[in-house]
Order: sequence, then structure tokens, then C-alpha cells
Amino acid sequence: MLKEVRRKIAEANGIPLRDRECTHTGDCAGTCPYCESEVRYLECELSKRRALGKAVAVAGK
Repeated sequence: MLKEVRRKIAEANGIPLRDRECTHTGDCAGTCPYCESEVRYLECELSKRRALGKAVAVAGK
């Protein structure tokens, strides 16, 4: 579910996400090391957009 939220935020802001499968063994709640690195990447890209004065769309459900 968290991966889908990240995908929607990236899509709404025109940020390409790395298309790589999570290699976490077992059920991943979206907080494994790979997923956390995706969150940091997305936060960094959103910060860059804000610094450029661009609008940032954040959505969740």
C-alpha cells in the first residue's frame, strides 16, 4: 500500500521512480531498506521542486 502511495505522489509530480522490485524476503510493509531508499529519493526530488519554486502535489489515502 505504501509503495502505491509513493508511486501516486511521484506520478503527480512528474518524478520518475526506479522500476526495481523489492528484494526483501517475507512480507514487506513498505518499510524495508529498499522501500526506505525510495522514500528518501522521493523526498529529495520533492525538495528540489520546492527549491525551484514549483508546485508540489502530495496525496494520500
